[in-house]
Amino acid sequence: MSAVAPPAAAFGAQTDRAGLRLLTAAHLVNDLNQGVLPAMIPWLVAHRHLSLAAAATLVLAANLLGSVVQPLFGYLSDKKSTAWVIPAALLVATGGTALIGLAPTLPLMLLGAMLSGFGVAAFHPEASRFSSYFAGAKRASGMSTFTVGGYLGFAAGPVAATPLILAFGLPGVAWLLVPAVVTAAYLVRDLPRFNEVRRTAHRAHRERAGTDDWRGFSLMAAVVALRSTAFLAAVSFTPVFVMQAAGVGPGYGSFALFALLLAGAIGTMTGGRLADRIDRRRVISLSLALTTLAAAALAIAGTWLHAYGLLVVLALVFGFSLGLSAGVLVTLGQEFLPKHIGIASGVTLGLANTIGGLAAPAFGKIGDDFGTVMIYATIAIFAALGLGMSFAVRKPLRAGDPVLALDDAPSAAR
Repeated sequence: MSAVAPPAAAFGAQTDRAGLRLLTAAHLVNDLNQGVLPAMIPWLVAHRHLSLAAAATLVLAANLLGSVVQPLFGYLSDKKSTAWVIPAALLVATGGTALIGLAPTLPLMLLGAMLSGFGVAAFHPEASRFSSYFAGAKRASGMSTFTVGGYLGFAAGPVAATPLILAFGLPGVAWLLVPAVVTAAYLVRDLPRFNEVRRTAHRAHRERAGTDDWRGFSLMAAVVALRSTAFLAAVSFTPVFVMQAAGVGPGYGSFALFALLLAGAIGTMTGGRLADRIDRRRVISLSLALTTLAAAALAIAGTWLHAYGLLVVLALVFGFSLGLSAGVLVTLGQEFLPKHIGIASGVTLGLANTIGGLAAPAFGKIGDDFGTVMIYATIAIFAALGLGMSFAVRKPLRAGDPVLALDDAPSAAR
């Protein structure tokens, strides 16, 4: 498992570290739900007797509403302040995750997954908008900091869920409501401050509208969709892949996922700093090239070597490589649509990411029919496709630039 404001100099170049820390922590708690679900899959297969394909439908359900919810909330956030959505969405997301663990039947699990996905999706557009406001002049670094919260949430999901499930069974994930309620209370306390910074940023936004480049944005969104497919497949099936390839138990599989996501957080911070210094598109292409190689190496190691330590090391490399482009893609997407940053956020994090979620059952079917090694081989193909598409992405237009035709994209990218 974000929106960038107009140039920060227009409404304050200094980073509001306290505001950015709060939203990064909220992002962690929110995306914890996305990390918990993949960690639950081995137990759902073992104790609720689900197939991999059936378990993958929970991932699909968790992402299905995102295709509508995130663009919708992004559109609404462009019209008026909806900061209250941030704490509300956090509670809905965690409540849905708790329902998955408590539910005795697949239909109720699907309902819980949909609620969780709805909450996670509703959280991102407005939370990322305010993160970009708080980031000040260093937009790529600030957005990467916010994105790291999501990665850490993904990474903490297995670490938090595994001991809870071991101690209380699958219903133990309901204890995650405790940090969600505490974080939501802090967010509610700061809502007046959020509304004030939005008013300041909105006034500056009207003074410098910028130029929307919808065609350039669509190319970038295709890269996000391909990358999202690789990412969601990896976080959904890495525990099972490692368990089968190395012959280890669920705890070891969850640790491998934790390592992958922790490395992804480090990669995200690294990519953000690079993107504040060099062309963002080069960082994205580098990320996807390294991701392709790492996914292929995991497939090879899972086929012939079966060494748990090696698989964890390769998972670290894969996570770092994929993480390099996480915050950068979000920032670049928002720069394509400076007049509609909420919609840019909703589409980038909602519609494009949901395409990755739609592919989850297909990856589960591949794992059921051909083994989990083929899942990582397929991930390598999607990463390679994303790499190829990244070369067609051009620079975002600046205010006053003419909007280029889609056929001009390759030359503009150069």
